[in-house]
Amino acid sequence: MFVGYSVGSVRNAVGGTLDVVLGPLNDVLPFYAVVLVLAMVTGLYSTLLQANLMNTEKMGEYQERMSDIQERYKEAKKRGDDEEVERINEERMEAMGDQMGMMKEQFRPMVWIMLLTIPVFLWLYWMILENGSELGTVTMPLIGQTDWTASALVFPAWIIWYFVCSMGFTQLLRKALNISTTPTG
Repeated sequence: MFVGYSVGSVRNAVGGTLDVVLGPLNDVLPFYAVVLVLAMVTGLYSTLLQANLMNTEKMGEYQERMSDIQERYKEAKKRGDDEEVERINEERMEAMGDQMGMMKEQFRPMVWIMLLTIPVFLWLYWMILENGSELGTVTMPLIGQTDWTASALVFPAWIIWYFVCSMGFTQLLRKALNISTTPTG
């Protein structure tokens, strides 16, 4: 689906298909509200997927082990205990497998999140390309009123508006549901 950003036929196929579902929402709400709703929905399922697919306790254990190894290494180095430094280096190499496990814990929900989010982004992009002038403008913090297709802070305005809405809502949601996606020890 990444190809859809540069290949018009893929973008049109995905955009047209999703328009069956999202088009009615766009008909009843202004486009800035549609982007806000989509940001909220993607933030909701992203948070829930991360909370349910990531084992933050296991990730915390990985981090604790690496921190302990690092601390013991510094102390051995300070004492000049070359044998202990060598033994800790071997332990560190063995622990690299744990780092791969931690990356796997973080990667698993990301695949599902991308599988659901990329089509939404393609639909938004398709809408901007197909109907950009009809969608009006958006007033954003620090930028002011701008066209959806205008470049604001390097990115198009619609992407910035999506990220502002998504990040804010996601933080509120995580706080309200007491969901942590950071490793816990």
